[in-house]
Amino acid sequence: MPTLLFVFLMFVSGSPAQEVWVVPDEARAVENPVALTDEALAAGEKSYGARCASCHGDTGKGDGRATRFIKPAPADFSTLEARDRMTDGEIFFKITEGKKPMPGMARTLSDEERWQVVHFVRTLQPPR
Repeated sequence: MPTLLFVFLMFVSGSPAQEVWVVPDEARAVENPVALTDEALAAGEKSYGARCASCHGDTGKGDGRATRFIKPAPADFSTLEARDRMTDGEIFFKITEGKKPMPGMARTLSDEERWQVVHFVRTLQPPR
């Protein structure tokens, strides 16, 4: 039987509370093959702006203009914790595969474009 908190969260959000997104270890271990250049960052920023910012927000906080329509809202990946927890391979996997309500970008962005977005996402996080 669902707990009262779970029922409340379902009522407020229209879906269960955000669950942990488990990424396979082999995907997490993949390193970014695209060189970090000004051109790659600019391309990543452009792709992020066109495909990601409406939900993830301009600064990766999960506060994009479309979040009022999606539940659960995207997680904040601009934090120190997110930077230390997520590998480049994990970010690439998540961009590629997607997870409802986020569509996968494998058919929309090339491998290179997705790796460029990974580089750009890293600029939204605190420096190491």
